[in-house]
Amino acid sequence: MKKDKDHFRGCLLGGAIGDALGWPVEFLSLSEIKKKYGEEGITGLVAGINGKAEITDDTQMTLFTAEGLLRAESRGRGKGICHPSSVVYYAYLRWLHTQG
Repeated sequence: MKKDKDHFRGCLLGGAIGDALGWPVEFLSLSEIKKKYGEEGITGLVAGINGKAEITDDTQMTLFTAEGLLRAESRGRGKGICHPSSVVYYAYLRWLHTQG
């Protein structure tokens, strides 16, 4: 099992790319996808209004979860005590604050 930061980074990046590829068709049926993108379906990233591919709350929540877990690990090592669920909870509250 790979446990180095390059593999973790790759997993996070791969998830974000998958999210960016999938969000335009996430709730469409196969026939709707083919109607909108052709018989091949979606074959590349769809640019958003800013001209760039977009991610959804799925990727945002993944990143805030990772941030909470890293903070919990750091606190546990530094202070010798930590409640990881609470630290992740506060990371989610920070995410919520970004939603306006």
